Amino acid sequence: MKQPQYDFHIHTKHLGCANETMEVPAIIKECERLGITAVGITDHLNTLDKLPLHNFIRQDIEQLESKIEVYFGVELNFTGCDQGFAFSAEIKEEYGFQFAIGGIHGSYLEEYDLKKLVDIQHRHHLKTCRDPLAQVLVHPYWFWQSEFDNHGWPRFDSMKAVPEAYARELAQTARDTGTAIEINACANLDHSAYSEKFINEYLDYFSIMAAEGAVFAFGSDAHDIHNLAHIHDAWRFAERLELAPNQIWRPDTKPFIPRQ
Repeated sequence: MKQPQYDFHIHTKHLGCANETMEVPAIIKECERLGITAVGITDHLNTLDKLPLHNFIRQDIEQLESKIEVYFGVELNFTGCDQGFAFSAEIKEEYGFQFAIGGIHGSYLEEYDLKKLVDIQHRHHLKTCRDPLAQVLVHPYWFWQSEFDNHGWPRFDSMKAVPEAYARELAQTARDTGTAIEINACANLDHSAYSEKFINEYLDYFSIMAAEGAVFAFGSDAHDIHNLAHIHDAWRFAERLELAPNQIWRPDTKPFIPRQ
């Protein structure tokens, strides 16, 4: 079955994370070329002082004329280990965010310990799913490789370190809370640190969650205009999982910009 052509994880130049190629009009034009039918602009909100920058993204979206559906979202990051997101229902309403994706973006380790690394990840995955304001858990078991390289730690290069029980617990929690689990193209599937062996292990991990009835979201996590094309790898990954139509997530609200 051909998967829906969605991409609900895209960054812009406005927050300084993506490069200058990631201007909203250019993003949408490239998404149209790639055959994407619905997109979500989801730049980072790590701290509240960055909130005003999201107004520029919304203004860019408001000026669009597009052949595809465009949503205005946000990506959340924990403010610290076992802490919360810099987000609230009031912020969502005030700024007009239509959905939020989020998850863990660091190891929170002082010294390398593989078991602790996996346990911290899993704990924050569950915490994301249990947050009623987060609709999608982003890039499970993605790591900022420079953090590892700077500490001289071995790279996380095998999903065998993640117990099957963790995959099942995450899937069940996500299913019960209505949270989608992201299939992330750039962070997980096309990352230079990950081998074909790792991708096959990652597929096995996702297969366990799919069998538990989890729902999945597609995201390129593009930070450069050329990265948007990697969303095709997320779609192909989903085809390998043989997901049912009701296991593909999209926002449950009308798009900010309806398809023309």
